[in-house]
Parts: sequence; C-alpha cells; structure tokens
Amino acid sequence: MGRFFSSFDEAWAAFLERDEPLEDFFAGFPEEEAYLTVWLTLPGPAVQAEATAAQQALAGIEGLRPNPTHWLHVSLGPGREDDLDRVRKRLRDFGSFNVEYGPATCFHEALVLEVHSDRMTDLARTIDPERDLLRFLPHVSVAYMAGTPEPGPSREKLIQLRDRPPVRERISEVQLCVVPVMRSKLLTPWRVAGVVPLD
Repeated sequence: MGRFFSSFDEAWAAFLERDEPLEDFFAGFPEEEAYLTVWLTLPGPAVQAEATAAQQALAGIEGLRPNPTHWLHVSLGPGREDDLDRVRKRLRDFGSFNVEYGPATCFHEALVLEVHSDRMTDLARTIDPERDLLRFLPHVSVAYMAGTPEPGPSREKLIQLRDRPPVRERISEVQLCVVPVMRSKLLTPWRVAGVVPLD
C-alpha cells in the first residue's frame, strides 16, 4: 500500500504526478468472515447528492466501483462496543458543528470527497484521546479501485470535479458500527451498535 498522506494538498499533488496504477481496495480484505467496529459520521442528503454527481461524472471508467449510498461515511477510527458508555460521556457537551465536503481527490485506492472542519479532528480525539491523529484526513469515499486501473482516466475527470463548490452539512451525532469486511461482503449494510448525539 502507498504511503499515508499528511494533507489533502499532498494527496492531490501525488495523484497529479502518479504514473503507476492505482491500488486494489478489495485485495487487502480477508476472504473469510471478519468484522471491524468503527466510529462513523454519516452524510446527509446534500452530500449524498454530491457523491452521486461525482459517481455519474466518473461512470464508465474501468476499475472503479462506486459506493452505494448506504456505505457513504466518514470514519473517525476504531471502536469497541464495551466503550460505548465512556464515549457517550466524553461527547456529552461536544455540540454539533458544520462541515464542508469537497473538493474531490484521490488516495491510492479510492476517489474521495475531502472533509474540512477542525472540529472533525477534535471529535476523533475526544472519542479516542490516545489515537495518533497526525495523518487523520477525514473523507467520504465515492468509489473504490477494483483491480489496479491506470490513473489517467480518473485524473481527467477529477480535475473537472475540483471546481465544484463545497457542500455544507451539520454533524449532530456519531454512530458505532460493526462493518462486515469479508471481501465478498464489502459494501453490504453494517450493524449500528450505538448512536451518540453531540447535542
């Protein structure tokens, strides 16, 4: 897997210069039954519409698998069901906040919408005070690489998408979700283990 990026600017610059094929998102997951428990925020209708518009612009590019609407999310990091009450107490007075989604960019194995808000990092840190957030780049994955496509076709489309204005929504809750990560079950619905309001 390629190196982790420390900023969205770094990720975009690397994508513009990239010659080697993009990386297979699905290949890194097990073939046997497996699950991850993670904290997520879920985008609302405006972001879902923006993701759909990006997917339509990218339609027909070989090696891209668009995310279904029910799988659009921002990951805040791993969690445990037995930690739910402790996190609920930590977030009791956190408060809801506004977030900007966009522009579109590319990581090694996914086309994503950037997510911008200092409060998103604060949220992840409050959920897990011990987590290293040096390279935390919150994002919504729009499409994953299925195989190892060449970057050129995606790059051509993403350059055009970069001019779209950001979409704004308000984050008012987080969810602890148990996500099936068996390779054949990726992108299927997950189980919500708990919902924690921020207000």
